[in-house]
Amino acid sequence: MEKYYIWLLLALGEGEPVISELIARFGSAEKVYGAFQKNVALVGAELTAKAASVSIERAQKTYESILTDGYSVITIDSPDYPEHLRTVKDPPCVLFAAGDTSLLRKKLITVVGARSITAETAAAIPKIISRLGYQYAVVSSLSEGCDQLTCLNAIHSGISFIEVLPCGLAHTYPTGSKTLRKFLLASGGLLLTEYLPKTRSSPGSFLRRSRIIGGISRVTLVLQAGETSGSLATAEYSAAPLFLPPSDCTAPEYAGAINAMRGGAKPYLGQYSIEKAFLRVEETERQTSASAPAEDLQEPPKAPAAAPAKQKFRKKPEKTVPAKNSKKSTPPPKKDDGIHRNKPLIPLESLEGDRLLIYKTVAASETPISVEEMIAVTGISPADMSALLLDLEIDGVITRTGSRYVASE
Repeated sequence: MEKYYIWLLLALGEGEPVISELIARFGSAEKVYGAFQKNVALVGAELTAKAASVSIERAQKTYESILTDGYSVITIDSPDYPEHLRTVKDPPCVLFAAGDTSLLRKKLITVVGARSITAETAAAIPKIISRLGYQYAVVSSLSEGCDQLTCLNAIHSGISFIEVLPCGLAHTYPTGSKTLRKFLLASGGLLLTEYLPKTRSSPGSFLRRSRIIGGISRVTLVLQAGETSGSLATAEYSAAPLFLPPSDCTAPEYAGAINAMRGGAKPYLGQYSIEKAFLRVEETERQTSASAPAEDLQEPPKAPAAAPAKQKFRKKPEKTVPAKNSKKSTPPPKKDDGIHRNKPLIPLESLEGDRLLIYKTVAASETPISVEEMIAVTGISPADMSALLLDLEIDGVITRTGSRYVASE
């Protein structure tokens, strides 16, 4: 029952790996709870003391409150739990959801990328997403850059979108994504998290989120990644990571993807690459299932097989150690923070309607403005905003700088 999973989160702490270890050992959350109540030796004095202050009644009230708020609770033993997520190391014992949970039965594909998006990647995203069939649901976050643009294009193309949060459903992350998330839910999307609704994000919750985003799908497409990009951490949890090859293999914005492909990772060369990756994973799963020995039904539940070793894609940033005899370090030279602006290719006087509204919004901003901020100010839907921004950028009226926009000269 769900209350026992809630009790584990409250008693032992959300995101604690020991929870999945105990469930694997005893067979269910209810049996873990029983072990805590009956025999201290089974779980250890330290864990017993930690859980002593949390009652099952409190867990039941928390569960009822979650349902009252309109959220769904999906436990690891539920048929609605994403099957492939069970294969990752330390799978979340429970998922909290808002939106259409039937999307979890679709063909899930993870699409992630850097926050500082290049014009080349931005131009590729609409083509990639529009070629997905309606049988797919895209899994990602709403981080600025590649992930937000992926969401906008999924909504525009009618492709289902699932966001995984690093916090509870009652909170907004990243700051300013509330409007886009509202449109996401209105378009039939889904929000997922392993954290109780009122839990805020923490430094560790982002890496734990990566294992869900990368492990929930059989295939992960990395759109853009530098050497230390967090998208590489997500790809490490994927059974079949694909990387979008850039036109310039020496560009630092794609160094992580290039290194991964040099190490044997597959490139994305079109929709066929995605289909082939799914077939490859499914065939491997069939072979693994066929070679697995039949279990004796009389034996107690066994712990799941160890998750396959993660591929290593991300390069840790090197630490700079100052020389012992050196005095104060010389500050690095200041970078040129000037923004290159294109020249308009059409008279600004010809702008009207939503095109004029967007241009005025961008021009009025003293700093580069994000898509999310433009949606909040103008009230234009994400689907229309995606098409209008591309149109205005082609006309040279606005200029993209990273994941934000400025008015052209």
